[in-house]
Amino acid sequence: MGNNWSGLTWTKPTELCVNMSFPKLPFVFFLLSIGWFNTSAQGDRFISGQVQDALTEMPVPYASIAIYAARDSSIVSGALADELGHFKVTGIGRGRYRCVITFIGYARWESSVLSFGPESPPELDLGTIQISPSVEAVDAVEIVAEQSTMEMLIDRRVFRVGSDLTSTGASAAELLTRVPSVSVDMDGNVSLRGSSNVQILIDGKPSGLSGPAGQAFLEQIPSQTIDRVEIITNPSARFDPDGMAGILNIVLKKNKLAGFNGQIQATPATSGNASSALSLNYRDEHWSVFSSVSLNRRDLFSSGSFDRTQLLNDSLQILHQERDGNDVDQSVAGRVGVDWTPKPGTQWSLNSNFRWSDEVEFETLSNHILWGASDLETARQVEQTGVDSGWDLDAGYRKTFGSNAEHVLEVSYRISQNQGDSRQELFEYSIEDPSVSLNDYNDQQSDNFRQVLALDYTRPLPENGRLEWGWKSNLSDQSATFGYLESDSLSYESGLYIPLGLTEVAYEFRYFEDVHAMYGTYGKDWGAWGVQLGSRLEQAFTRAELSEEGQTPFTNDYFSWYPSGSLSYEADARTTWSASYSRRVNRPRGRQVNPYMDDSDAFNIRFGNPKLRPEYTHSFEINRLWTKGRWSVATALFYKRTTDVIRHYSTINEFGVRSSTYANLASRHDEGLELILSAPLWKASSVRVTGELYHLANDAGDLEAATNAEGWTHNLSLFANLAMGKNWKAQINGRYRGASVTPQGQFNGLKTVDLAFQRSFLNRQLSVSLRISDVFDTRQWSYYTNITQPQFFQEVVRKRESRNAFLDLRWSFGKMEEGGKRSRGEGGESGGSFDGGEF
Repeated sequence: MGNNWSGLTWTKPTELCVNMSFPKLPFVFFLLSIGWFNTSAQGDRFISGQVQDALTEMPVPYASIAIYAARDSSIVSGALADELGHFKVTGIGRGRYRCVITFIGYARWESSVLSFGPESPPELDLGTIQISPSVEAVDAVEIVAEQSTMEMLIDRRVFRVGSDLTSTGASAAELLTRVPSVSVDMDGNVSLRGSSNVQILIDGKPSGLSGPAGQAFLEQIPSQTIDRVEIITNPSARFDPDGMAGILNIVLKKNKLAGFNGQIQATPATSGNASSALSLNYRDEHWSVFSSVSLNRRDLFSSGSFDRTQLLNDSLQILHQERDGNDVDQSVAGRVGVDWTPKPGTQWSLNSNFRWSDEVEFETLSNHILWGASDLETARQVEQTGVDSGWDLDAGYRKTFGSNAEHVLEVSYRISQNQGDSRQELFEYSIEDPSVSLNDYNDQQSDNFRQVLALDYTRPLPENGRLEWGWKSNLSDQSATFGYLESDSLSYESGLYIPLGLTEVAYEFRYFEDVHAMYGTYGKDWGAWGVQLGSRLEQAFTRAELSEEGQTPFTNDYFSWYPSGSLSYEADARTTWSASYSRRVNRPRGRQVNPYMDDSDAFNIRFGNPKLRPEYTHSFEINRLWTKGRWSVATALFYKRTTDVIRHYSTINEFGVRSSTYANLASRHDEGLELILSAPLWKASSVRVTGELYHLANDAGDLEAATNAEGWTHNLSLFANLAMGKNWKAQINGRYRGASVTPQGQFNGLKTVDLAFQRSFLNRQLSVSLRISDVFDTRQWSYYTNITQPQFFQEVVRKRESRNAFLDLRWSFGKMEEGGKRSRGEGGESGGSFDGGEF
């Protein structure tokens, strides 16, 4: 089980430090940026109006008004209405915007696109705006539906969680299965448009909790703590280039109201599952304090079958496996943060996330082996226990210059750590001869530490221009210690591979990755046209070390350039076109590069490959968005070409043992069409249908056991939000994922349907929801592997408990206080964070 790294070269740490001159460049870059700080900014426009109750036509005092850039949905400015509902939002420059009005007990109101051109008057009066209470209307008035769970913007799509009943009691991983274009497999691996190479951000930043521990972290974030999920398929140069398919940004909830408010939630469920959460928030003119804590218990069974046929030594071997298991996971997760605004235009923030989980997993595995004249049966019992914990601390400073909220300097520092400790004990024996047995164990401890330091500067330019500069350093140190029994040979007896000459082995694997980057983007609008060009330069230093004697550290330092560009055209008030391009990267890390050999299943060995190279992709996309009232049709046509593709790769030895690792294929290209239709039904009801059609083609290069597989795949989803009388609502969420090819086989697809009902009480402060997940119990994963040399065919079916009922009880409390009025003037125009997830 040793690993041979002979022939690899290693740069000495002292030499590496000498060669790391690149990080000095950001300092020069920062000095060049300072000269722009005191230039004039065009923020002399303002938007005014009055907010009224749609039923009584009485003023709505202290409603919250926020102005967002139509281009990227970033916050620009905001204010609170006065006691008569009048508002005036200043600090707005030339450009295209949307006005959003919110107030507790009322449905969110959003304007169409508002434009300030070179010849536009400085004031835009929206007149009287009527917002509707969040309850069913009387017969004489038709109330507009709640904010759609899906919002289409020029460069991203925003999935809002608030009204999604089918997310009741769900985790973040389960919530993502309801987001168009996103898929999550049974192991929690997330994919976007059929690609698993997607970058997941928390509040716009790469959280340490979403790195190597990402799957576990997503399972432990309750959906009720999530405000929205942003899908960015072709990000600009400002974003990290990681993630071939794009970016999923999970924005957590944060207090938006002046005064004190909170929410208590409890969700008992079938099969011993349960969750609960508490959030408390406070905000005044200078301080915003937000906190949440959640407890989760997951008790899920799993099952599966495994069939393999292979030719060994001119004899056919047939193996059939049956798996049954149970996984109990108890966890606690929390968040606490504070924003301090000592004066208009200046904000300091400090946020922290933490999580802890305890997991116990049992599995039984039965093997039935037909090989020549032999007909053998064996059984295996596995018990795995583990404790995982993690935290991150995020400090930030934001400075807005003058009265223009788009002229901003932001500095942030994040530090995070994740630790895990697990033990796996195995006992395997022959059914025919129980005296033939073996005991084994695997111990693992992991520690992942990351630091991220970033500076971002945005400056508006004359004639609707915009300039962004930035620098970022991402320093990561991953370590893993393993303990197990290693044999010097194997003996095949009664269907078991018996290890001989056992010795206890322990070794440590460490992987260092430092990435330093600078970026710049320039954008400009010409009437209905808009353009943005960007460039990002990165220098990466990586080193892998193994503690075993004779192993030479492996280094892979590389410099990369990531250009990006986008072009938009507003054909009319209803139709917008956009085209974009970006170059992106997927860096090998975690299990992919760890050479530790997992032999818990003697017929299927797994290990990583420290020699993996990063894969790069060129991504092109054309989008069209048409809207009319509550109707919208969004289409996207895309093409991607990827080189050095990182994929699972399997080989078979002379004993019939399958070894699975990761390898670089030559290339892959994907092209596809996506269509999203949103339509109103009756009153507050609506439906959204998403269809996706892709073509995949893989070039395996010189890998002998892989093929140049290509084929088509398709996905279809439906989400319906149904009003059922006063204070009643129902939702249906159905999803079908078609089959797709791989270089060594095929994924066979899946289908599932969720159903939910909700009843609201006390002016929607109290709600009771019932959700049934996977109503028809059809959610399962199956795939097959086909290798011609040697002759090998394997089909796997895996099922995890997915049909459960969740009863969700949720009570919101708190109120808007008179103190909110005092924050209207300077505080409302400071350009601070009016939306909980904006950083």
